[in-house]
Amino acid sequence: MSKLPTDEPVSVSYDADSETYLARFDSDVLAPSMAVVEAMASVHDTTPTELEPLVETVDPTAIDRLVKGDDEATDRALEFQYLDHVVTVRSRGVVEICPPSDGEDD
Repeated sequence: MSKLPTDEPVSVSYDADSETYLARFDSDVLAPSMAVVEAMASVHDTTPTELEPLVETVDPTAIDRLVKGDDEATDRALEFQYLDHVVTVRSRGVVEICPPSDGEDD
């Protein structure tokens, strides 16, 4: 297992078998919506400002409220499509980025 840099807000790994990116973040330090943007920038090897704004796909405030919720003991998840990927954000500090399903081209 590789040691992840501590100065990065989101650490991203890739599973070639499932073609899935897994990003971990500290939800006490970084809002889930920002973790999505940071993770997607890493996946696309670019800066967050070069991406299509998340707000054009989903309301970032809604992501933060729905995923974090009032009950920290409950693991919450939200799934949506962003930049041709299926994104799942979990309240426990995980963003999963998968390629779109076959036949799901918009």
